[in-house]
Amino acid sequence: MNKLRSKIKYPKISNYTYPSADKRYATYKKLEKEFNLLLEEESYYIVRFDGKGMTKDYRKENHSINTIFFKTMKAIFKAFCSTKPNIIFAYSFSDEISILIKGTSSKNSITARVEKILSLYASELSVLFYKTAKENNLELKRDSLFDARILKVEKDKIVKYFCSRQAYAICNFLQLLRDKYNIDRNIIQSFEIISELEKKNVFYYKQPPEYRFGLIYSPKKKIPSFEFVNNLPILESLITNQLEKVNSH
Repeated sequence: MNKLRSKIKYPKISNYTYPSADKRYATYKKLEKEFNLLLEEESYYIVRFDGKGMTKDYRKENHSINTIFFKTMKAIFKAFCSTKPNIIFAYSFSDEISILIKGTSSKNSITARVEKILSLYASELSVLFYKTAKENNLELKRDSLFDARILKVEKDKIVKYFCSRQAYAICNFLQLLRDKYNIDRNIIQSFEIISELEKKNVFYYKQPPEYRFGLIYSPKKKIPSFEFVNNLPILESLITNQLEKVNSH
């Protein structure tokens, strides 16, 4: 017989009630609340999701894009964003998704609590990825999961945030092209890589815009992929219009 089991006594069960259980747990409930942070009303936040090891796991040797992985990410990006009315604007490339949301006055709402947003949204994306990968016959590598982080961002910094994330996307795709076509890895400037590609009859500007610039989501409006920095008025207009709609409600 298990030694621990032999020491356990089983007299009649003590008297339990929910109020008594609440009293026992009261101290820990207070500790829980220390991290039960709420979004500030009228403030803006960006939540960024990153796939755990996906960039490495789903990179295909001698390919600039793993088309099945790209198709899967595109599908889950659209499916996820379209079911979240609190998303004002969103951007995705590779295994990364960034969403723009606003603090709400409804303090009991899931969308008002940081811990709920981060845990539930990241879990939902992970499940969506698994299901969609299966549908697309994408061979899964280990547990394909997403982590999440949140940052509060001033209204006038929102556009700059998305420009900065797209900069990584552009660099990432150019590096994949550079490696695929055996261009010297010491060449890191975008113009130089593009020039070297042309010498091999590979034309960067003819590559699909979605590959070059990532994916864009705006509620009720399909947005084609474009370079943010060279089209700032368009990006500013898209985000500003969405902010005005949110603020008018």
